[in-house]
Amino acid sequence: MKADPAPSAQLPEGGLSVGYLLGRARASLLSGLDAELAPFGLNAMQYAVLKHLAEGNARSAADLCRHMYYDTGSMTRILDRLEEKGLLRRERGQDDRRVVLLRVAAAGRAQLPRLRAIGSRVLERHLAGFGAGEVENLKTYLGRMIENGKQA
Repeated sequence: MKADPAPSAQLPEGGLSVGYLLGRARASLLSGLDAELAPFGLNAMQYAVLKHLAEGNARSAADLCRHMYYDTGSMTRILDRLEEKGLLRRERGQDDRRVVLLRVAAAGRAQLPRLRAIGSRVLERHLAGFGAGEVENLKTYLGRMIENGKQA
């Protein structure tokens, strides 16, 4: 028995594609975060950098670029702004002085609880009306897409 073909990511003419919808959902989340973070003088990408550093997902600009799929020039500008605001500091590596390690400064650590609350609020607003099972299904589907992409 032949397996059913994988569903197309593109819907019939006039419909919206999965890729388009994923992009719009991401843009809506980032736009919502930008609006909520504006009173703190931050944007969504700056918050994401602080969050990834605080959670130990990255230690250097190169790590952040790989983790966030961001180019080095843009990342440097984000890091410069965060450093100017006193939320981040750069340190030379102990073992290799060529390596620049990134640390969340005390001011950044102090703001993180409020920033995380904003992030949660924006996400909850986007998931309004979703049941717990639907949220779990969405996480499963998105996780599966990410894994499929790694295998390609």
